[in-house]
Amino acid sequence: MHYKFSLKDEMMLTVIMALKAEGVKVLLGFVLILCIGNSEEVSLPSDPTYNAGVVEFVPAKVGLPKDLVIDNLKRIKAIIESEATKDLDILVFPEYILNNMDMKTYIPDPKDGIVPCEVTNYDWFLTELSCAARSRQLYLVVNMLEKEFCLPFANQRKCHPSGYNTFNTNVVLDRQGRVISRYRKSHLFRYEWYSTDILETPQLATFTTDFGVTFGHFICFDMLYYEPAEQLVKEKNVTDIIYPTHWFSELPFLTAVQNQEGWAFANDVNLLAADASYPSQQNTGSGIYAGRLGRLSAAIFQEPTTKLLIAKVPKSEYRSSYQMPTAIEPVFMPQLVTPRFTKLDLQRDYNVDVFTTKLLEENFTTVNEMLCHRSFCCDFQIERQKIGDSPSHQAYRFRLAAYSGTETTFQRVSSSNQSLCAVIACTGSDLYTCGYIFPESVAVGNKYYFSKLQISGDFIKAKRSLIMPSTLNANIMPLKPNVDFTWQEVESSKTQRITLNLSRPQMDLLTFAIWSNYYSTVDNTHNLDPIVNLKQPIALTSSAVTPFSFKSFQIIFSIILIVSLKTQFN
Repeated sequence: MHYKFSLKDEMMLTVIMALKAEGVKVLLGFVLILCIGNSEEVSLPSDPTYNAGVVEFVPAKVGLPKDLVIDNLKRIKAIIESEATKDLDILVFPEYILNNMDMKTYIPDPKDGIVPCEVTNYDWFLTELSCAARSRQLYLVVNMLEKEFCLPFANQRKCHPSGYNTFNTNVVLDRQGRVISRYRKSHLFRYEWYSTDILETPQLATFTTDFGVTFGHFICFDMLYYEPAEQLVKEKNVTDIIYPTHWFSELPFLTAVQNQEGWAFANDVNLLAADASYPSQQNTGSGIYAGRLGRLSAAIFQEPTTKLLIAKVPKSEYRSSYQMPTAIEPVFMPQLVTPRFTKLDLQRDYNVDVFTTKLLEENFTTVNEMLCHRSFCCDFQIERQKIGDSPSHQAYRFRLAAYSGTETTFQRVSSSNQSLCAVIACTGSDLYTCGYIFPESVAVGNKYYFSKLQISGDFIKAKRSLIMPSTLNANIMPLKPNVDFTWQEVESSKTQRITLNLSRPQMDLLTFAIWSNYYSTVDNTHNLDPIVNLKQPIALTSSAVTPFSFKSFQIIFSIILIVSLKTQFN
């Protein structure tokens, strides 16, 4: 066991050595116990694992802007300072759960090495978090709304005409409460474009810890883009990723934990994902993942829930020999009725409507066929066993789906380039019923269970691509890698044959798919006005926000200068 020592501990060790030198043996053991008892475990670079925590957090919703921050901060600090975090090396909080647009804050540049706990020039909530990180001696990642002073009339990068740019920013504090890394979100979601700025080039934000791990970090919607998410992994070889999010879950492929685990699996990286918890508005789902080993801890909720998830994370160089915690899987027992989530609000992926799909018979038991979208084809082998009939219970219908192209979007926000082979659940026989779940008022039964389910497809090899398993059950959780399914990749010169194979029977599947992202290069303007054809995001282009343009500032500044000079000379 390794320990980190405070100044008090060091003083006590000095006393111990003095006592030992004097031969005082009676007191020696007692003092040593006191010293060790006040110490905390900390991971070292030589250790094969580190201790991580992520927090699913319910943000305050009702109250004045300052009161909301006071409420959020109080509960964040309570978690940081709780007994449960005493052995953590790093702790991650979600996106958008601390301050708000009325309480934006300055954040020091990491290169300045500032400890806000020692420098009183920063907002109280940043100072309090810096002190808390130092007190608990852990690395702390908190997302904030940042403001940065800029000069609208100066010859510099884009500046909002108010004189302040606004960023959605991750702040990383080290064990001494020092700001060591800062990342500003690159890909904004929907109405963020009205109020939030982006840098002209996405940041590649990393920091190295005293326990020998270098982390990269980004925010929420960034996960669906090559820059910076894939760049960190594929170009910078970062093996551990921190991911604050406020994710809006979407069926059938992009619910929170489903997407997190699939992304971590495909990239074979450790992922620490913390999500806000507001299920009635589609926000929930956090976890800690160990690449292709799967999740170490993950949860999604139907009711607003604040919960700390903790795991001992294997470092990448030790992962091949790491033994996952032993879990006794229950013996499969066919059941007509099983638990399901119904209170979590979910978006629907309207891309489904342009896929090539085939509705399977209501009582099908065997499927062995190929389905193609243009020249892209998927092979399906499926077997089901009957559980029983129940006139009082509805049952999901299933469709095969194949697609490869660029007609799709990510949640109607940005263009996308996707390829996929999938089996998806539908509440009826029509295509528009796919991507929905039955409401709580409907009794749902598992009239069949899947005893065999295998999907294969030849996916194009490309540097800018991510191919991942995308699975989901009725509790809006993905199936477990290496337990519930196997994944196989066979490469040829231009393609790779991907096979996703169910390895345990399943009763309540909603999604079973190979889903790929080829990272569209289409530049979306996000100007939210189809009449105006702008080349830059609205928050970055002053002329798009207000008629008070750069040229206007030049004219007004010149007039003020002339009047001032004239007054002086008169």
